[in-house]
Amino acid sequence: MTIAIDFDGVIHQYSRGYADGSIYDVPVKGAARFIYDCMFEKGWAVFILSTREPQQIKTWLEQVLFQGKALPFKITILSPETKFWNSKKNLGITNRKIAAHVYIDDRGMRFDGNFDGMLEQLEVLKTWQGK
Repeated sequence: MTIAIDFDGVIHQYSRGYADGSIYDVPVKGAARFIYDCMFEKGWAVFILSTREPQQIKTWLEQVLFQGKALPFKITILSPETKFWNSKKNLGITNRKIAAHVYIDDRGMRFDGNFDGMLEQLEVLKTWQGK
């Protein structure tokens, strides 16, 4: 299985929104453990998805989320040509939406094949400002 995890609001708390573009906040509690468990307990391929520059995220992951610890996996910035990420024990980072079995996102909305009621759901959807 391949898991895509959004960065802002899911891994990075993002309490002030995009702000000045820097990654300023602390990790969401349990993010590092969840990533590790997906990769090692479950054996899934995992990548982080964001509109941010991947190198900016990689630096934050190494320095903040994983606090400079020696990691039992690699962190790889995916090339723009990457369409699939199936690499195990190798955390990918991309700023493009690529194929995954599951996308974990704080702003996601499930589509069940029917548009009935979706406009109403969108009207009450909270953004980071409403949290």
